[in-house]
Amino acid sequence: MDILSIVCIFFYLERSWGQEQIYVVSAPKVFYVGASENVVIQVQGYTESFPVTIAIKSYPDKSFTYSSGQVYLSPENKFQSSANLTIQPKDLSGEPNAVSLVYLEIVSAHFSKATKIPLRYDNGFLFIQTDKPIYNSDQSVKVRIYSLDEDLKPSQREVSLTFIDPEGLEVAVIGKKNYTGIISFPDFKIPSNPKYGLWTIKAKYKEDFTTTGTAYFEIRSHDLYSVKPHFFILVEPENSFISHKNFEDFKITIKARYPYNKNVTEAKVSVSFGIREDLQDSIKETMLETTQKTELINGVAQINFNTSEAIKKLSYKSLEDLDKKYLNIFVKVQESTGRFFQETKAIDVKYIRSPYTLDLFPTSLFLKPGIPYSIKVQVRDASAHFVGGIAVTLTANTIDKTQEKRDLDPRKSTTNYSDGVASFVVNIPPDVTTLEFHVRTDDPDLPEEYQASNDYQAVAYSSRSQSFLSLSWTDSYKSLLVGEYLSITVTPKSPYVDKITHYNYLILSKGRIVHFGKEKKLPGSPYQHLNLSVTQHMVPRAHLLVYYIVTGEQAAELVSDSVCLNIEEKCGNQLQIHLSPNKDVHSPGEAISLLMETQSESWVALSSVGRAVYGIQERSKNPMEKVLQSLDKSNQDCGASDGMNNAEVFYLAGLTVLTNANADDSQQDADGLFKKILRSRRNLKEQIENLGLLKTNIEVVSSTFLENWLWKIYHVPKRHQLELILPDFLTTWEIQGIGISNKGLCVADVLRLQVQEDDFLTINNNVTRVN
Repeated sequence: MDILSIVCIFFYLERSWGQEQIYVVSAPKVFYVGASENVVIQVQGYTESFPVTIAIKSYPDKSFTYSSGQVYLSPENKFQSSANLTIQPKDLSGEPNAVSLVYLEIVSAHFSKATKIPLRYDNGFLFIQTDKPIYNSDQSVKVRIYSLDEDLKPSQREVSLTFIDPEGLEVAVIGKKNYTGIISFPDFKIPSNPKYGLWTIKAKYKEDFTTTGTAYFEIRSHDLYSVKPHFFILVEPENSFISHKNFEDFKITIKARYPYNKNVTEAKVSVSFGIREDLQDSIKETMLETTQKTELINGVAQINFNTSEAIKKLSYKSLEDLDKKYLNIFVKVQESTGRFFQETKAIDVKYIRSPYTLDLFPTSLFLKPGIPYSIKVQVRDASAHFVGGIAVTLTANTIDKTQEKRDLDPRKSTTNYSDGVASFVVNIPPDVTTLEFHVRTDDPDLPEEYQASNDYQAVAYSSRSQSFLSLSWTDSYKSLLVGEYLSITVTPKSPYVDKITHYNYLILSKGRIVHFGKEKKLPGSPYQHLNLSVTQHMVPRAHLLVYYIVTGEQAAELVSDSVCLNIEEKCGNQLQIHLSPNKDVHSPGEAISLLMETQSESWVALSSVGRAVYGIQERSKNPMEKVLQSLDKSNQDCGASDGMNNAEVFYLAGLTVLTNANADDSQQDADGLFKKILRSRRNLKEQIENLGLLKTNIEVVSSTFLENWLWKIYHVPKRHQLELILPDFLTTWEIQGIGISNKGLCVADVLRLQVQEDDFLTINNNVTRVN
């Protein structure tokens, strides 16, 4: 054997015994026109620095390069780097959506790879705010547009606005340039003899992007619109559902108040009932003999309803017969003087067999053989509120590779009062392929047939080398705060665990890679902690993906796991609005001061609405919480890992991966992945569009006075004070501020000012005015 052959053999053995040269390129699953897309490359097994070119090219010919960048991988940067690439609208020919796919191409002296990526033209968000939801024919509609980019920061693009009547005809189109991210359009004067009903406002960018926003307002006839109640009625059932516990004793509270927030002292109350099949069914079975009469004292009355007695003359016999039907409650209130009466719209309360719903939260249905499997069960009532102190029972069995079943001992856990979660840990033997488990509530006051239960099946993560990875941390389902540190426990399981050299991680939020890194594996340790800082870039939700490369007897394999993190941050610029004097009750015409404070220079849009406009309905939680609260309401596995194999873990975290290890999803269907990846983004948009301040579904019941007397936009260089005079009306004003700056969007806490006067005059059947 010659010396050259010996050298070649030793060179081959060195590559086989040593570490293979592996590259992993990670990019968002979907690219957006005009957005900065971060593409990350991490390699191992290299010792010398080398450049890599990353480019986005035209599909299918690669004849045009939309964007490119070059990175250098070296020992100094741990052989990892990233390039930010942007597809400019001017480089795309034709109308929006003309180009649906592009190529992502990676080229270096050591490797090259390309994959196709879906391209989207919607970029940022457009939200519409009107000064009120209902108008009459002699009024004008005040409109604002909030134009935000993907980070909820100002987007200074020209916007057009279209008003559409109830028949779908475009009545007016208005365009306006945008300099601050908040655009005040000229008032839309409602046409004479308008079409009554629900009108639509649509906003869109004038060019380049397909982003749209929609809002609605109603036009009513002047006669209908000017009917104003003397007082308001609030019906408060003890719960939004009737189940076994309150089937024979359901409490209903009726309250009545004047618009200026004083109770109706004495009145007669009549309450009638019926049964409806569903909320869309206008026909109901009335129960005339169940009508109850009582008196209102100091604004409050209470009655008890016995369903068991009420249905004796109907076709229903039990709760099972009424399951998913509705009790219809109709209330009339007449003042003791007999001069004024008011009636409510009917209130519907649902009948349900079980008072509980039971779901996994957050639990992956992919287990890792040899690693303990965590199961978290969340119990809610029919109103979706957490239920604490409820016992939950788990029964389970495992199935191994030979299809042999083995029953596990039943176990029991009790839900926490803070989040309704009961926790279990099941040890998974290395040969297990499937875990079947059954969970049920165990409320001692509830018969067996009314307990809530569910069945689940978890299957083993698929790995050619039987290598696995599990991520966990204390309180893994709870939200994290910006500025905190997160300690993730990384647990590997592999026949080749000694060959693992590094853990690589990627953090994806709002469709972009915002952080990445690499940590050395601690020799001989069965697990280790990965410490990460929680940043503003991760709000409101982030996917953390960790992977390692293992080289065994076959080709190198990429082994991955991911978790979804809920991140809480109230505001990007911490807008606060303070009132002076700050007291419980104010007087009409009183001078007040509003102090607006922000952490950075901002534009703040103010609005004020009298609660008499909306009756005495209580507002929901702070609107900003609706924007930035965790998205696990629409994707309840946030906090759990997911994916049946390495490529699917990347896929479900929102990433495409290019690698020469055993994981490549470049051939996955673009349309299928597109629908899945956009789910979170659309949910964020829907949540913002449904903010109480931007859109309301509470019926207006009064509107003769100036409902929104503070419809203005102010420039706030960190601090600005306003001197104001309260209008001469008795009501509770709600003042809302929305701030936009380079730090992001912020919705301040609602300020409530109760305006009251002891002496007042009732004019006809109108809302009270100052005497």
